[in-house]
Amino acid sequence: MCQQHFRRRFLHFHYYRSSQRSAISTSSYGNSHSISGIFDRTPAHLLHEVILYEDASTAEHQLTDYLNEFASINGWSNKIIVKRSDERQGLIRAKTLASRLATGDVIVFMDSHCEVTKRWLEPLLAPIAENPNSVVLPIVDIIHPINFEYSKAMIAKVGFDWSLMSRWIYLNWEYFDVEENNVKPFESPSMSGGLLAIRREYFRTLGEYDMGMEIWGAENVDLSLKTWMCGGRIVVAPCSRIGHAFRMRRPYKGKGDMDTSLLNSLRVAKTWLGNYEKNFIRARPMAARLDYGDINAGLELKKRLNCKDMEWYLTNIYPDLKLSAIKPNDEL
Repeated sequence: MCQQHFRRRFLHFHYYRSSQRSAISTSSYGNSHSISGIFDRTPAHLLHEVILYEDASTAEHQLTDYLNEFASINGWSNKIIVKRSDERQGLIRAKTLASRLATGDVIVFMDSHCEVTKRWLEPLLAPIAENPNSVVLPIVDIIHPINFEYSKAMIAKVGFDWSLMSRWIYLNWEYFDVEENNVKPFESPSMSGGLLAIRREYFRTLGEYDMGMEIWGAENVDLSLKTWMCGGRIVVAPCSRIGHAFRMRRPYKGKGDMDTSLLNSLRVAKTWLGNYEKNFIRARPMAARLDYGDINAGLELKKRLNCKDMEWYLTNIYPDLKLSAIKPNDEL
């Protein structure tokens, strides 16, 4: 169904937008199976480069030399960029630093433990061709971390609760009774995290990821809020599917005893929630005692881009979240 849909609706896109070339950015380290899949299943004229960012891997896990040799053997040396950081940056900063190496029109952020499927890229690029201020999400399928069994996930939107933790929003079955709804992109209040396509210049306009965040967590909510509030949109492309191996444990250490997810979430709340910040504090009261650092860059971005406020977001984009909110003038 997806293939027929794209032949019919987006034939003009492939013809007129062949110059829109993509940079695929993976952080931490590159998996040779993942890289092979990208080259095997991506039209060459749409693939500009693959950026592999190795985030201070320990000696036994360093793959820079191996990846360069692997690229040379397969004839990909002119399209693969391998960058190593000698200092641990963490996922959020590593992604941002990798994006600054990109020269393609569109950046596709992808974790290293992913595998693309056939015709995965075209559905991500099409909504950006129609609206350049789009962030486009694939359907994230599940790869078992032990036996690598591939399972298709249900089509869903992405949301979050007042703890700023992501949650899936499943569509009513009646939605899929309309054939077109099975294939056409639809809007989502938020994004789940590591898999998305965004125009390179638009990512920079939005201030990239928050470089004051640590390691991992809440960067998806931060980017979601500033996308919607500052004139963009988030859509899910159901015809794009990428498998993701969800790890059973983190293969790296955090920063001491710091709860980086809580710290990062507090930075989001202080920057974007406005009068609704108290809902976050009620959900995660430990955050009230944290030093969240300097958020001036985010606050200045809001002014510079003339961004809307959280009230607008809750009313127009995510009214279901507003139903569970404390009113701005209410006490905790």
